[in-house]
Order: sequence, then C-alpha cells, then structure tokens
Amino acid sequence: MQNFGSQIFIDLETTGLNPNQERICQIGAILPNGEEFNTFVNPHKKIPAKIIELTGITDEDVASAPDFEEVADTLIKALEEAEIFIAYNFTFDFQFLQNELFRAVHYELKEEDFTFIDPYKIFRKMFPHNLSNAYYFYTGKQIQGAHTAIDDIRATKEILDKQKELYTDLFSKEAKKIEEETIGDTSILGKWFEKTDSGYKFKQGKFRGEQVEASQEQYLRWIYSLEDITLSEKRYISSILGN
Repeated sequence: MQNFGSQIFIDLETTGLNPNQERICQIGAILPNGEEFNTFVNPHKKIPAKIIELTGITDEDVASAPDFEEVADTLIKALEEAEIFIAYNFTFDFQFLQNELFRAVHYELKEEDFTFIDPYKIFRKMFPHNLSNAYYFYTGKQIQGAHTAIDDIRATKEILDKQKELYTDLFSKEAKKIEEETIGDTSILGKWFEKTDSGYKFKQGKFRGEQVEASQEQYLRWIYSLEDITLSEKRYISSILGN
C-alpha cells in the first residue's frame, strides 16, 4: 500500500453538534509519532442528558479534566507534524477543532494544510447504500431480478424481516416511535420545512433555522414556484398564505 505520509487520527466527543455553540469534552487521537493521546476536557458547561446517554460521559468525568487551552499545544504540535488528517466523518471533528483552537488560543487550523482521508466516505463509496448492497449485507445473498418492482419489494420485506431479528430493542417499540427514531418528522415531506415544538421552521435558504411566518409571503411564494417543490410543501405554503 502506498505510504500516505505523516498522519493524525482524531475523534472528538462534544456537548452537542453545533461547533459555534458547543464544546469538546473528550479527545482521542493517534499522533504522527504513533503515540495515543486520550483525555477528557472540561467544557465549562453542562453535558446534556442525550449526550450522556450517547457517550457515557458525565459532568463528574470532566469536572477535574484540563481545560482545552491546556491541551491545545499538544494538539497543535501534532497537527503541524501531520500531512494527513483522518477521522470518521471528518468534517465534524475538523470544524470543532477549528473553532476550539481559534476560540482558546487564536490558532488558525486551515484546510489547505492537510489532505483528508475519511473511512466513512470510503465506506459509502465502496459500499453504496442501495437496495442490492443492503440485501447482501443482511442476507448474504444477491438479489435475483434487481430493479424489477416485485423482486425489489420482496427483497425489501426480507431485509426488514432480518432487521426485526437483529434489532429487537428497536422493534419492541410502536411503529410511530420507530419512525421518529429512524426517519424523524414526516409531517411535510420535502427539503424546506421541519416541525418543531413551536411550529415549523425553514431547513434551508436565507431563513434557515427561523420559524415560518406569513410575513415571509414573498419568499414563500418563490419557494412555491420552484419546480422541485413537493405537493405537501405546496399545501403547507397555501395554508400559511391563505390561498
């Protein structure tokens, strides 16, 4: 195999998903010299219950941990030695490091200083998430007659039957709960709107993250005019504008 050059492997656990608002609470890395670096980091904020459930990291674990500033020099030294940045779904880890290094010590971590290798992206490229691959993954067999409707739906049912066997905790729940956990909100299918506790907000565009309101009439009418808008989205816009 080709020698890539000096490499750093990094994985971060954080208090949330937004690098502008959340903090790193654990760093695991394999440095260019082959040594492992593993430390909790005090985020100086409460760790949400959903993060504790996901990672097992509690407020007690990080209470006496070093601040990010205290480990920044070790990270910077290793990053400056590395030519290749490797992480699983690398954009998450790289963006958090960018934000934290700049916030803590005003260090600019720049994309142009690295080549990125991402095993997640390689997996998606080499094993695309299509029906044939899913069928092989769960059954060990090749679909016979792939891309004919009846054979595809037979394979889909067989996949689901196998998933029921494997994921008993998930399938012990009601169907609506399974939908919520695996798909999310399905009240308006499309790419523009998502449901929140206080109503619907924009998923993209210039009002991304903002609540949908009738005062945005001109923008809503523009969305309505798009060729790829769904019927569900059209119905929702019509209900907002009173059409």
